Amino acid sequence: MSDRSVSKFHAQILRAPDDSWIVQDLGSRNGTYLDGRRVDKGSLRHGSDIVFGTVRFRFAVDRVRPVTAAIAQGLGKGLTLLGQSGSGRAAVAFTQGTSSAIALADEIGAAHETFQPANSILDIEALRRDYEKLRIAHELNVSLRLDEDVDTLLAQIAARVFDLLETDRCAILLMADDGKTLEPRVVMERGGGRPSEQMQLSQTVLNEVLSKKAAVLSQDAATDGRFEAAKSIVQLSIRSAMCVPIIFDGDIYGAMHVDSSERSNAFMPKDLTLFSAIAGQTAVVLKNARLLQEIQKESETRARLGRLLSPNLVEEVVNGKLDLSPGGEERTAAVLFSDIRGFTSLSEKLEASEVTSLLNEYFEVMVDVVFQHGGTLDKYMGDAVMALFGVPKADEDAAMAAVRCGLQMQAALRSLNRVRQSRGDEPLYMGIGINYGGCIWGPIGSRKTMDYTVVGDVVNVASRLCQMAGAGDVIVSQSVREACGDRVMVSDLPPATLKGKARPVPVYRVDQELSPPERTL
Repeated sequence: MSDRSVSKFHAQILRAPDDSWIVQDLGSRNGTYLDGRRVDKGSLRHGSDIVFGTVRFRFAVDRVRPVTAAIAQGLGKGLTLLGQSGSGRAAVAFTQGTSSAIALADEIGAAHETFQPANSILDIEALRRDYEKLRIAHELNVSLRLDEDVDTLLAQIAARVFDLLETDRCAILLMADDGKTLEPRVVMERGGGRPSEQMQLSQTVLNEVLSKKAAVLSQDAATDGRFEAAKSIVQLSIRSAMCVPIIFDGDIYGAMHVDSSERSNAFMPKDLTLFSAIAGQTAVVLKNARLLQEIQKESETRARLGRLLSPNLVEEVVNGKLDLSPGGEERTAAVLFSDIRGFTSLSEKLEASEVTSLLNEYFEVMVDVVFQHGGTLDKYMGDAVMALFGVPKADEDAAMAAVRCGLQMQAALRSLNRVRQSRGDEPLYMGIGINYGGCIWGPIGSRKTMDYTVVGDVVNVASRLCQMAGAGDVIVSQSVREACGDRVMVSDLPPATLKGKARPVPVYRVDQELSPPERTL
């Protein structure tokens, strides 16, 4: 938002655990107003009037997704959770078969037992049962919420599977980070109480599901000749089983398995169709959960980088076009220091809150100018600002960008002073020093706190040039003067004796930027 009355990090709107919404001010300069009164934090309702600075918003809640009692209770339905996440791995064992001779869904006549049109069904009870299954599946879809963790969502899905299918056990397995291994995340059995045994799954079936991305249905594994080679299915005493891939847009997220050890023909092809649809819903949930994590991570990255980099550089970093190297690099950069003249004596006359307000207003203006010229905010030091040009993105004209920025900062301060004086506040005066040269750029700090910055003599010289700059001055080194050439008008100053330098060094005061000469045709 470009409105000057709105701070860069002005306020945030959050969803509370009870599903209500709140607005929270982030220490903005001009405040946050809710329904006509200034607030640090306030509860929002549909139609609430919010003002950030001088910009007005109307808060609207489009819809609230319902959570049914059955879903919210999760396991309160005579089900036993054999394992979830870490503990789930101990509740499942994989048995390797000798062959992959598995009947796939499209090979067992699924078309003969699918959901038929209503006018084709003579058995009303069958129609009622099919309707109930579809109703429960629909309720599952509308009740899943992305603000819950993945394991909670998977437990809700597994619990609802028992409403839909005549199954004894259900397992949901997700693909591990290696993209090859399945890890059990939720395992349930019907009946409640203590788990009767460890759930065993056929690795043969799982391999078939993953390799062919196809659903598997066993109506009676013990007698079906097509399963004779898959001995693990028979050895596990599985009479009926279904296993379907959790797949979205061609990407495998895992697999879902249900089985019955008591009943043959427990599952019909229409059940496989419904189970596959649930797996599809699960895949969408996992995809959205992954996207939400990526968005949250990106948002955190933007917020962190947005305090240091100009918006265009933030976008390049987030989009992968600009790499913040994990190691140090030798770079050529311009370093700009600025600080307020007489700030110590000025701050002694003010209350602490007034000093904070003064600095926030001043920094808001100065940092905007830095970002406008493609600079990177390195750090604040009391009333001083350190800005970099040519890092993280290399810029052959970094020195000129820094000089333009320095001149614009002084002009912006003059504009700010007119506002301050209209309020009866004292004007502020600033000195600026700029140096250009080789440095080391990269992450500096400890494992707990690490920031990207530059180190080298170029930084020390820029700091000392700033110290010698008078009110309104932009003082530059010889290297800056040479890099800018005839594009700026400068005044020679007496050579300066700087700490760490054996001899006095040439310094210059930038008077103005010169317009490029008109070309003669």
